[in-house]
Amino acid sequence: MLSKNRTLLVLEIIAVLTGVAYTVLYIKGFRYCFYFAFSSAAIYTYLCYQKKIFAETALQIFYVLFAIYGWLNWGADYQEKSYAFAYHLPFLFVSTAGVYGAGKWLKKHTATKMPYLDAYTSIFSLTATWFMVNFAHENWLYWMAIDSVSIYLYYKRGLKLSTLLYAFYFYLAIAGYFKFDLFF
Repeated sequence: MLSKNRTLLVLEIIAVLTGVAYTVLYIKGFRYCFYFAFSSAAIYTYLCYQKKIFAETALQIFYVLFAIYGWLNWGADYQEKSYAFAYHLPFLFVSTAGVYGAGKWLKKHTATKMPYLDAYTSIFSLTATWFMVNFAHENWLYWMAIDSVSIYLYYKRGLKLSTLLYAFYFYLAIAGYFKFDLFF
């Protein structure tokens, strides 16, 4: 039987691999990417809860639901769209207010070590995921900002492989936004 730490490591490896598979397949335009999104998010729900990253735990539950929505929303007319900056302003305002509220709540009611960073990555990830599953090109800009903070958050919580994953996600966000070849 595996120790708890070893079990968490094995789960983290699986979550990392399925997370990478999801993003790469999404960029390449394959609908079945959402199977990997679902699997990765389900595993990360458990991992984040175990590591007391509570806003991220809730976020992972939403990712499971967004994976289902993404699968159902994918149609024969799959095509990325772009929106003007003004379109994003209400989303940015609501997300920023959500970070403040969620951070304050997490600080008061949970044992999370970095409540506002946890809230930031979680709240803005909801926004970015909404744009992603609705095929808005600007989702990659959100992910660049989120991934840079997630690298720090996961590193500080001891999830070293996930730190590398988010560094790779940062690269993928750049590749997705600028539409350059992924080198594989």
